Amino acid sequence: MLFVDYRAGSHELVAPLQALGLPIEETTLEFGDVAFEGRGEGGKPVSVGIEYKKLGELVASLRSQRLQGYQLKGMRKAFDYSYLFVEGELLYGEDGGLLRRKGKRAFTPLAGSMSVSELLKRIYVLHLRGGLNPWWCSSRGDTLQAISALYRTWTDVDLDKHKSHLGIYNAPPLVPVSDVRRAMSAWPHIGLRASLAVEKQFGGSICRAVNAPVETWANIQTIDDKGKARKIGTKTAENIVSFLNGK
Repeated sequence: MLFVDYRAGSHELVAPLQALGLPIEETTLEFGDVAFEGRGEGGKPVSVGIEYKKLGELVASLRSQRLQGYQLKGMRKAFDYSYLFVEGELLYGEDGGLLRRKGKRAFTPLAGSMSVSELLKRIYVLHLRGGLNPWWCSSRGDTLQAISALYRTWTDVDLDKHKSHLGIYNAPPLVPVSDVRRAMSAWPHIGLRASLAVEKQFGGSICRAVNAPVETWANIQTIDDKGKARKIGTKTAENIVSFLNGK
């Protein structure tokens, strides 16, 4: 369930979020504009809060210090994870001063007399020192999609079940090779160069390679880095067979 503060500002998010199929309940939130319970590691419940501000509101709250002096402190106490969603185009002039759009091609200084550099540095510090995770949304559509994605991220599966951060990268070779050679080249003591001879020895069958005895592996002739022919040898073959047998 997504709890959305009923007051002006966050209230305007209710209908479009419901249109995205999210479960919404309007309520009074002491801190933050949107809150929900997520699934932490092992399914442990964690509280997640979102402070939603349009760009002009963010600058004003930084100038008055209400964000860092009051809202941030409250969010750190109320939530395990806190986010800052900023909505608006990041526009600035040649001098770095923030601007707001006034018509299609006209711009005027944004109230608060803040430069883009100052704004971004303040946001970085809020993240690094205050634990407030920032997310920039250039439009209302971006805001809605970001809230939806964050909610799904925290509620679809337990935190430790996510796998997007995991991966094994193998750089593609300059010369195309078969899938069998690519797999064999990752085995101990084989490599891409020797994988060609191994593939030929076993007729492109990984099953034959896995079930081959040490003697067969030891007599496979490969070409070393200096272009000389050499056999894999008994000791190396024993290591390869041990690996393939899971030992």
